Amino acid sequence: MDISNLRKTAREYLLARKKFLDIADKTTELSGNDNIVGRIGEFLAYQFLKNEGRNPKKNNNSSEKGYDLICEDEMRISVKTITSENKSKRTTRIKEPWDEIILIQINEQVEIEQLGQLNKIQFEQALSDNPSWSNEPYCKLSMLGRNGLIGKYGVVISGIELNDKNVFL
Repeated sequence: MDISNLRKTAREYLLARKKFLDIADKTTELSGNDNIVGRIGEFLAYQFLKNEGRNPKKNNNSSEKGYDLICEDEMRISVKTITSENKSKRTTRIKEPWDEIILIQINEQVEIEQLGQLNKIQFEQALSDNPSWSNEPYCKLSMLGRNGLIGKYGVVISGIELNDKNVFL
């Protein structure tokens, strides 16, 4: 590929990113830090929780880093997002304070593949059953598997089911 095509591709990406930020920074639902994938995951979790009747709000308190959304019932939701671009298939550690984790997998077609939910009680049961597990694990795609942390102790919902509930990109 010649250098002019590479420049064009890089420029198009940066322009698309700027367009996203110009719009996102004017909204509550897509606001956030410079982690755009994280912002999109939070938006998807927001849609999901809203459809569940839970009335989520963004955590705008930058000193509270353990959670991204908070619901009317004061449940603090930590959202983790893993895209097909992520070669390690993991993201940041699960850190306090949180009451519920939502892990979203976005596939190569830029669709939600799966969404996993795990609450604190389920997490504590997992730690009790598996004493060698970390109480601050990295959030990994494998957690959504049948024998993974969320697959075994929480709930995993397919992208098809989420589309039926109008949660999609």
